[in-house]
Amino acid sequence: MRKNKSEIYLAIFIIAVIAITSLLYVQTQLKNPYGIFPEKLGDMSISLYRDGDEAMTEVKNLHRGADVEIENAYIANYRSAFSSKAKFWVSESKNSEEAASLLEAMNSRVGKTGMFSESTPLTIERLKVYFVTGQPELGLYHYFYARDREVFWIQVDNPDESYRLNFVREAIKRV
Repeated sequence: MRKNKSEIYLAIFIIAVIAITSLLYVQTQLKNPYGIFPEKLGDMSISLYRDGDEAMTEVKNLHRGADVEIENAYIANYRSAFSSKAKFWVSESKNSEEAASLLEAMNSRVGKTGMFSESTPLTIERLKVYFVTGQPELGLYHYFYARDREVFWIQVDNPDESYRLNFVREAIKRV
């Protein structure tokens, strides 16, 4: 009888260890170390990710002179093996109305800075997306839009328009 009890306790211990290990494995697999960004977008892999105070400071600096209240910010850089690069600046507003207001403020100012062209509106994945070109030192191709509470600005460094549009389309679907 004593032998059977110790075998039962051993079996329970082994089952508990397996269950806890499985649970921890699943939890670590579900947590994305890059926040809202996938590890890969198109042929690019993430090379830098920032959030929190550092990202908030950088994104707020981009909105200098604007009366902007944001709740959170995220920044990510992507690179491909073929020299394509992309950078995301994402701000999170209190609600979708404030995000839409921020987008319109950005759009009304962007062409007046001398750093970017006037915007061209596009529709990508049923979203209104604005496209601007920038001076070479800023990066040449930029897309910005609002979705829900977030405002996205994406710089894609690749001269191929079809490549850029496919990348932005995938970003809209996955980020």
